[in-house]
Amino acid sequence: MADFQSRRFGKYLLLEKLATGGMAQLYRAKIIGVQGFEKFIAIKMILPHLAEEKELVSSFIDEAKLAALLNHQNIVQIYDFGEMEGSNFITMEYLFGKDLRAILTKAREIDMPLGIEYGLFITSRICAGLEYAHTVKDFQGTPLNIIHRDISPQNVIVTYQGDVKIVDFGIAKAATQSTATQVGMIKGKVAYMSPEQAAGKPVDYRSDIFSLGILLYELVTGYKLFKGEDTLQILARVREADFDSPELVVGGLPPKLYAILNRALAKDVNVRYQSCAEMLADIEECLYEQGLRPSARGLAQYMRGLFDKEITAEEALMRDAAGASTPSVAARPEAAPAPVSPKQAAPPPAAPAAAPREGKEKAKEKPFAAQKAAEDSPKKKSGVLIGAVVGAAVLVAVGVFLMKGKSGTSSPKEAAKVAQAPAPSPPPAQVPAPTAADGVDKARLLVAEATGLVDKDPAKAREMLLEAIRLDPKSVQGHFQLGLAYVKLTDYPKATEAYRKTVDLDPKFPDSFFNLGFVFASRKEYGEAEEMYGKVVALSPKYVDEALFNLAMVQEKQGKRKQSVENLEKALKANPKNALAKKFLQKFKKGASG
Repeated sequence: MADFQSRRFGKYLLLEKLATGGMAQLYRAKIIGVQGFEKFIAIKMILPHLAEEKELVSSFIDEAKLAALLNHQNIVQIYDFGEMEGSNFITMEYLFGKDLRAILTKAREIDMPLGIEYGLFITSRICAGLEYAHTVKDFQGTPLNIIHRDISPQNVIVTYQGDVKIVDFGIAKAATQSTATQVGMIKGKVAYMSPEQAAGKPVDYRSDIFSLGILLYELVTGYKLFKGEDTLQILARVREADFDSPELVVGGLPPKLYAILNRALAKDVNVRYQSCAEMLADIEECLYEQGLRPSARGLAQYMRGLFDKEITAEEALMRDAAGASTPSVAARPEAAPAPVSPKQAAPPPAAPAAAPREGKEKAKEKPFAAQKAAEDSPKKKSGVLIGAVVGAAVLVAVGVFLMKGKSGTSSPKEAAKVAQAPAPSPPPAQVPAPTAADGVDKARLLVAEATGLVDKDPAKAREMLLEAIRLDPKSVQGHFQLGLAYVKLTDYPKATEAYRKTVDLDPKFPDSFFNLGFVFASRKEYGEAEEMYGKVVALSPKYVDEALFNLAMVQEKQGKRKQSVENLEKALKANPKNALAKKFLQKFKKGASG
């Protein structure tokens, strides 16, 4: 952004040039409206020197018209189209995330594979978007028969909120379009084409299904389907559907997944899935059979684990951009939502002894817990307890930290990291001490309000919680949430102090020990972490399987493989659906036998 001078473009402000392709350039921008209205968007603008190329301009217009007809949560939303300053442009929603190519590359770099759970989840969302595009009708009720024709990693974006979006309908075609592609012409990325598309033959929506099968293959195996020394060699292999079957590339996948891949990648279009809805149904059945329950929240945690530094840098960039030309408006980028809505958080009861009981009854999300196990628990989540705000996003962070090295690769759900916190804000002005009753009531209100800020602004939450504790020193939830704020600020000594105080106030509140385990593990004090998780297990809360899993992880870091295996077995006995416990139990047993 330092090399680009922001400038006005009609009602838009161009902030940064993101990319330049063969036909258009892409900008990060924002709409500037009346009364301080602002919204971040992306603008795709045809290159100036191509403005006189009628065929290219016509293709660009076709894309705009086509995309504007599509309104689906898994397809990028188009806002506007027009011509200004001699350039045709499209404005669309700005996606705060990464494309699949960047995700797969980073996953390989840091040895944090996506795994079949989220490979299937992402594919299911693409399926949903494509099914909509394939079947959408115009305003007169006429089917448009849209075919994307370029389903590839670069054209699928996963946002930091865990949403999946199909982008770039630049070479997509609808039955009603004026600029038809000639038979024999090849458009798209060769390695992600269907055999009929690579041969220059007419294609229908089943071509997109083959391309989607290629994506799924790459997501769950980690390998590209079509490889070769040059483009012509790859093209020849694509035309013949000449690739290694998934069974030969990666063993141990669910039989249903092999069946999905083989059918989606069938060379004969009549053997292939006949609709994306049909493929989606099989994917959902596969997830159900395997007891997998992926979610956008879990995918968001994985994204934060992969791109923690990038997210922090982009947030800073967006904050700077928000002030460009409109210093009075403090616009902010859309941040990944907290796993549990802050609005769910409730202040603890006045009596200190009652708060822990409420926390134990509703404890579902805590730092360093296995998100999958938490999701499988039948009891409804609540924000009253310790992990109400950061939840699994903070907790799974240690999973990666603990499992790197001799323990092997981490799973996606172990990947999220604690987000970087903003600089602490100055403390609020002191107010006269209220009466005891008023002080407790005000403290509870401050705790409730601060709970909703811990994830977004931990520094501000910290100051509010300190004030709440000044008013009510025996507030269990006050100390409890203060510890969480310190964790977000990575001030582990202060976090330890806050959780120790919570333990003093209520020695039977398991969440306090759980978070102390997280803090100790983050500081590589695995012996102390083991002791804390042991205390959680002794208290036997609803989430005991998660505590057993974390206990096993810190034991593994200390070389206590036998105890680790025993606790993983106990975790599975407590909750047979704990996928992480199952995964690492198999890995450790395999390592022992090998």
